[in-house]
Amino acid sequence: MTTGQWPAGEKKMKIQVEAIESNKNSDFKSIDYKICLPLSGDTQVVKILSENEMKELLDDISIVLGYKSIMEKFNCTIEDAKDIKREIDRSSCRDCDLRMKECYRCCIVCESPLEKDLLKALVRNEISVELQMRINKDGTISHFPEEIEASKILTIPDFYVETENKKICIYTDGHTYHERTEYQAVRDRSIDRDLQNLGYIVLRYTSSEIRQKLEDVIHDIKKTMGIEKPNDDTENKIDEVLDEGTCIRCGSKIPYNMNRPLCDDCYQTWVQFGNIDYTERFCHKCGREFDNSISYRKPLCKNCS
Repeated sequence: MTTGQWPAGEKKMKIQVEAIESNKNSDFKSIDYKICLPLSGDTQVVKILSENEMKELLDDISIVLGYKSIMEKFNCTIEDAKDIKREIDRSSCRDCDLRMKECYRCCIVCESPLEKDLLKALVRNEISVELQMRINKDGTISHFPEEIEASKILTIPDFYVETENKKICIYTDGHTYHERTEYQAVRDRSIDRDLQNLGYIVLRYTSSEIRQKLEDVIHDIKKTMGIEKPNDDTENKIDEVLDEGTCIRCGSKIPYNMNRPLCDDCYQTWVQFGNIDYTERFCHKCGREFDNSISYRKPLCKNCS
């Protein structure tokens, strides 16, 4: 016998469900279900239901509780529908423009509030993204929610974006670069190098970047994808300088390339230490020296950007 909690109503009542053998057909044993619903004192209502009737009852309950529409929308289990319903009933979700559009990925697949924030921003910017794609050490991939073998997995990026000629793995790190332990830093650098050897581009964003500079993060992802268009008032400025640029780290003259604003030597050092977005010194375009405002992802000073 199993006992369940009545899911709705002003007064919560414990119901009992018991599986019993049916005697309707002596040649074939089937299972019926006895439901006991207590009313008050020792009074209770007892009902015997067939398996099909139980399924119809469950279907009716799912409709009343609002689970069925969620299950049909996202092709998910009733357990997932319960979790989604609980989340979207919260005040923070009630006015969400992605309500009943991205609820499954937001509530079930995302593993942290940071991932939820970035997912919604990516979708609102019409960036097609896959969550929790599994990349194996041999270069093969599998997709959520397929079963995985931990010993074969290289990494599971939070987000994966693919363009015609780029494969981009995006991570939302709960710690800043300076807060990372030595083990975390070494592990991340090792994973980044392995991914680069497999042809992936790696982007890592800290919690402060996602919470405080989400627009910049989206701009950076678009730029990496090659789809970010320059502002009208800067388009002519960027076209003026196409031949020569400045290495943002050492200041040497190099070809102007917003996707690689480092000379060969500095680039190799940058890759060696895990592609961390360190603060650099020189504007890639005008060559002037600045303090704490230039980085690989933002290689231009404010005047040139």
